[in-house]
Amino acid sequence: MTESRPIAETAVPRPVQRSRVRWRRTAVTAGWYAIMLAIAVITVFPFAWMFLTSIKGPADPITTVPPQFFPTDPTIANYQRVLAALPIPSFFVNSVIVSVTTSLLNVLVASLAAYPLAKMRFAGRSAIFYALLATLIVPAQLTFIPSFVLAVNVFHYYDTLAALIFPALVSAFNIFLLRQAFRAIPNDLLDAARVDGAGELRIWSRIMMPIVRPSLAAVAIFTFVTSWNDFLWPSLMLHTREGMTLPVGLAALQGFFSSDFRAIAAGVTITIVPILLFFIAAQRWFVRGLAGAVKG
Repeated sequence: MTESRPIAETAVPRPVQRSRVRWRRTAVTAGWYAIMLAIAVITVFPFAWMFLTSIKGPADPITTVPPQFFPTDPTIANYQRVLAALPIPSFFVNSVIVSVTTSLLNVLVASLAAYPLAKMRFAGRSAIFYALLATLIVPAQLTFIPSFVLAVNVFHYYDTLAALIFPALVSAFNIFLLRQAFRAIPNDLLDAARVDGAGELRIWSRIMMPIVRPSLAAVAIFTFVTSWNDFLWPSLMLHTREGMTLPVGLAALQGFFSSDFRAIAAGVTITIVPILLFFIAAQRWFVRGLAGAVKG
């Protein structure tokens, strides 16, 4: 008698398996690209609509059904009216001074504070670090009243750009970010420098700072964008129109052009375009800085 053998399962040829895997990967990749494209469109749409509104002429409607996105009669007259009504160049220069100075001081002070917290051993180091982190949960608005009293009665820098710079001298988040970047540097490198006779300040300036340059750039970008867009505190401190920053000065557009959305859109575009171009130019350093800090 011949023994009955079980029928073997039909094996799928290797080329077919590879083709299925390749198609599956292609479908997953296409799905992720579709999701990212949808997020990008949702993110970019308000800026595109604002810019297109700013170049619409009087004959172009703003709110219609269906909406008209592209102007039939594009013009820069809205920008000309905004520039004629407000001292935009003064606003722009003030914003640049405040943002650049605040960014440089934050990089300097935060790095000086982060280095001992990351690489030096002393009593209370962890307590100081966690106390700094605890300040992140305190809303900035709670500090406005004491800061205003100090600005008017103690430091006497009310209605000056110094009132925007010194309260933002350093950020606990920037200290945390640089501390994580410093921690990623091997201690052997610092020990070798100490053996050669280098002091802590020399190690900080000649060894640590060049290594963490991407993180320094990320701190500078964070601070620059935050300072450029800040509105509430500058609106409390600045009173003279020529001394205002762009966000505070352009708030007057709601009074000058309360019913002219084209002019308001032009003013908002003037505020956003410089910081958008700055971020596009510096995004490579920004991503590298965040990646280094997270790894640390």
